[in-house]
Amino acid sequence: MNQSDKKFEHFALNGVEKQHPLEKVTYNILKNAVDGIFFLNNRIEIQTYYSLSLEKILGIVDLNGKDFIHILENRIPSQIIESTKEYLELMFRSDLDEEVISELNPLNETEFFYEDEWGIWTSSKYLSFTFKRIMEGKEIIQLSATIQDVTEKALLKKKIQQTEEHTQKQMEWLVNILHVEPEMLKEFFIGVEHELLNIEEILKNAKDTKSHRELIENIYRSLYIIKGNASLLDLRFFTDKTNQFMDKVLKLKTKSDLSGTDFVPIVVSLGDMREILREVQTIFMRISHFHNHFRVKRAYESELLIHSLKSLITNLSRQLGKGIKFDYKDFDVLSIPYMYRQMVRDILFLLVRNAILYGIEDSEQRKSSNKEPNALIKVSSVINNGFLGLVLKHDGRVDRIERIIQKLVTYSPEEPLPENSLEGIHVTQLLYTPNLQIEDEREIIESYSMDMELLKRKLKEQGGRLKITFTSEDCCEFKVLLPLRKNGK
Repeated sequence: MNQSDKKFEHFALNGVEKQHPLEKVTYNILKNAVDGIFFLNNRIEIQTYYSLSLEKILGIVDLNGKDFIHILENRIPSQIIESTKEYLELMFRSDLDEEVISELNPLNETEFFYEDEWGIWTSSKYLSFTFKRIMEGKEIIQLSATIQDVTEKALLKKKIQQTEEHTQKQMEWLVNILHVEPEMLKEFFIGVEHELLNIEEILKNAKDTKSHRELIENIYRSLYIIKGNASLLDLRFFTDKTNQFMDKVLKLKTKSDLSGTDFVPIVVSLGDMREILREVQTIFMRISHFHNHFRVKRAYESELLIHSLKSLITNLSRQLGKGIKFDYKDFDVLSIPYMYRQMVRDILFLLVRNAILYGIEDSEQRKSSNKEPNALIKVSSVINNGFLGLVLKHDGRVDRIERIIQKLVTYSPEEPLPENSLEGIHVTQLLYTPNLQIEDEREIIESYSMDMELLKRKLKEQGGRLKITFTSEDCCEFKVLLPLRKNGK
């Protein structure tokens, strides 16, 4: 007989004649019960007699006389401890209905943590505690308690719940990507992968970076590009996930003293983004053959582009309380080469969105400036001298912001600096230069200039150009030129 069995026999048969039939039955029940069985007095202390399996389930020996609440401390979630104490006190009140109180049991199913000799958690199980009153006449003298190990059941339930949630999430992703053309999604995936690799490279070379601030800015810039592309395709789930990632980066931006451990949440979020990208790519592969089989005609694709722009203008103007007229009669969608369709869509979405967000006033502001209550956004296209030209014009206010961006976008090192320019400054430097502008204006410029930098980068890859001009004090015009190639149509 091992030491534990001897101790059990001592407690279970203390002062009892072994030959007594009823006591022998009790002894055998407590010794062989699979569940943990014990009794509590009104001081919530474990009584002399308890099942041998109780010590094995709780991982604690010599339980006689120990405070049950104290045993639970540091082993179950802290918020449950106080409610457990209150619940057991209620169970000793004879004026309260036992069946009603049982519904309040906070230990019906809880995760129980096991400690090593230094008090460090090493493992856990899910346990279910059940309590019943033991009456003597009308007096409650004890509570009988039973503990069951329900780990397998709890983990299975948790796994099923996680699977259902994940399936629901994938269904939402599927619905969200169905409206996007396959080629546009492929380019989006490539872009996200490129930026995630860039972030990974930044983190790998963090020790060689002179300034943590520069590192954070570079990570934020890559995330901003991902968010911009996701927004253009209306991939809301990806935009939301990127926003969460950006929030973590912004928290680092506000800290004065950074160490390597501060970047752990960034590494975790990077892994989460990669996992989402992988899953969405898998969903895309499963549905891509449907896209190929039901490929729509070119004319319908053109209608979709105009419809998408109209929807963007309608939704944004409604949210911001702005009236806008959309003129696209000089915009020939069918003249856009196949290779430029997604880029043209991205460019127009970005320029239209920024015009509404930053350039166009609300109706009351326009009236006070003696303007038409409804602003005008006009898009047009032309093919000339081997170039596809896109023009977006709006008659919103022309702020210092747009004039600064104009100088930064059109400036190149080979050219003389424009008059009154911010000498030597680049778009990315402007974003994080302290105290360059008042806070509100600086925030607008940060967002606006990042969009312009993204646009300029895309154009540069294709050999294109962007120019911003002001045809009057109340009119801003964006001109984009893309070179045509022989295989481009």
